[in-house]
Amino acid sequence: MSYPFRPVEKWDVHTHTTLSPATYAPLEKFTHYDRFIRVRAHKDKPCCAEMVNNHGEVQREIEADAFDANIRLRACDAAGVTVQVLSPTPMMIPDFVDNAQHAAEICKILNDDNAATVALYPHRFQALGALPMMFPDHAIRELERLITIGIKGVEINSNINDKELDDPLFFPIFEAAQALGLAVFIHPWGGFMSPSEPRLQQRMHAGKNWRPWLIGMGGCETALAFDAMRSGNVHARLPKLRVLYAHGGGAFPALLGRLEHGAYCRPDLFTYASQKTPYDTVKACSIYVDTLTHNPWMLEFLIHTLGTRRIAMGSDYPYPLGEIDPFDATSLQDPKGNQCPYSQPKGIYPGHMVEHLPGPKTDMATAYRHFNWIADESADGPRELPRLSNAQKEQLLSGTAKEWLGL
Repeated sequence: MSYPFRPVEKWDVHTHTTLSPATYAPLEKFTHYDRFIRVRAHKDKPCCAEMVNNHGEVQREIEADAFDANIRLRACDAAGVTVQVLSPTPMMIPDFVDNAQHAAEICKILNDDNAATVALYPHRFQALGALPMMFPDHAIRELERLITIGIKGVEINSNINDKELDDPLFFPIFEAAQALGLAVFIHPWGGFMSPSEPRLQQRMHAGKNWRPWLIGMGGCETALAFDAMRSGNVHARLPKLRVLYAHGGGAFPALLGRLEHGAYCRPDLFTYASQKTPYDTVKACSIYVDTLTHNPWMLEFLIHTLGTRRIAMGSDYPYPLGEIDPFDATSLQDPKGNQCPYSQPKGIYPGHMVEHLPGPKTDMATAYRHFNWIADESADGPRELPRLSNAQKEQLLSGTAKEWLGL
């Protein structure tokens, strides 16, 4: 074995795109919707663009890597990524649009934009589409159309305009996705990230240590989505529906034991829930997660719980919470001028954690140098990083991604 591991193929299942500035004018007719976002070219910076709300206010400045295929390819080549799976930025999926035709049109514009990127570089990109989930007939028609334009699956949010994923409204869409062999990517958005209840809203306020993104997105929303899909019998009724949960599954893998024990202790509270235990659901149904845990021991836990055939490498490219180091190795600053909190940056890139975990025990000391921000001692003394074989690394870095996409 050689260290670090360098795979022949590396597929990144968790990357996002925004709409390109070319879609700005076609989306003009939808600006009366609250929460509507589109993208326009930056008037001063040719390398950037602006995400603009329905009032014409700039919500965020983004770099061209959010929509420009050539820039993405350069980043892929630098990190050794052979294929990126493109999915919409969650806030751009029109779950909040109350007109069926409008929701379908927005999804079509978004999906065609990503399909155009795949058509330019079919060996380097795959894409997931957006659906007008609140309107099942339109959503199923879009599912059928996605196949004709080469899109392999769909991304949906963890709740659909405050409706849980086990709502009967959505089951025909999931049923159609299974029948068509399309993959599903569940990404957290809304819900606990932006609660309406005043006291909870105060507790989850973005100014409180980025809680909506770190806790609401990172744990709560995905766990709730899994529980809806599991207890609501979606997974049990559609065991071949290939569903990947973002961010290592959020909190749900850590809660499997508690979910099982709760039903064991109080079966009277689960009369209408799936009779499959959480463990049986994970074992028998086509449930996947990505590697984006930011923690090698959490990745090891996922491998013990799900196995490498259910875990695919995901980076959250190009956003700052992903596996892409924002700090320059020389200046120790990020583009916003923030100073790196460590004496040296993490140096992470898509696939870093998998590639740099040790194989033989003799690689342990070398591996730890690539996890410089993690103490090599716990409360009970020295600890070792998880060890992975080359076969496990190959599966995590490319094999599972292809199986999930049905390739």
